[in-house]
Amino acid sequence: MSKKYMQNNQWGEKEMEYFPKRKVSNKLSWKIHHITGSFYSNKMKRTIEYESMGECLFYFFLELAREVERYYVQPLEIEVPFLTKEGDRKSWIHVPDVLVFGNGFKPTIFQIKESPQESKKHVLTNKACQKYAAERQWEYKVIYPKKLPKNILYNIKFLQGAIRKRKRFDEWIPEIMYRVEHMKGVTIDELASSFSPKVNPLLILPAIYHLIATGFLQINITKEIDQYSEVRLKKLNEELLPYLNLDGELFEY
Repeated sequence: MSKKYMQNNQWGEKEMEYFPKRKVSNKLSWKIHHITGSFYSNKMKRTIEYESMGECLFYFFLELAREVERYYVQPLEIEVPFLTKEGDRKSWIHVPDVLVFGNGFKPTIFQIKESPQESKKHVLTNKACQKYAAERQWEYKVIYPKKLPKNILYNIKFLQGAIRKRKRFDEWIPEIMYRVEHMKGVTIDELASSFSPKVNPLLILPAIYHLIATGFLQINITKEIDQYSEVRLKKLNEELLPYLNLDGELFEY
């Protein structure tokens, strides 16, 4: 039995286990309008729904990070126990935002928030999720995507639109990779222009952005991407992955 078959079978089992446990809703729609939506995930090969712009940004982030293999939205039902004022033991069911699997980090449950919250319900929820994750040797984090640096947020939004491979990309990609390897310190504009007059540089640009978005070429992700951005043969996730792994102001845990 091949390794690829076993891996596909493993993900197939997870697809069934981690199907969405509730439908997307917008409880704050009377306060904040038009923050729910969906997009097609090239990584998951399905439509991903989100309930806030914070969720949308983080899911775009997961699409770009090559170390992320799979992510499942609203995948679990976690019981949160509490005591009533009368001392009775009760509980409610919490559905966390996303469960992420990948290379270089443990499976991680992420709760996506707009800003820090200190309510009793929030504390109880975090405690229950931490316990649930620890029992499975996973991790649990509360993340605030809007605290990502502005340039990274811009690049995530920009590159997410370049993930899907277009027709004829396969025709140009080997040559693009070869030229990047041999044209040290080349900018996006210089790389595209190097195909002229054989190919219109405007046709090459989308393929370059696609290679950046899918992690085969790297830019300085901390600077706003433009035609003067230098590209090199490294993985984009080398700069994105720390935002998944490291504690700091982006995370509570």
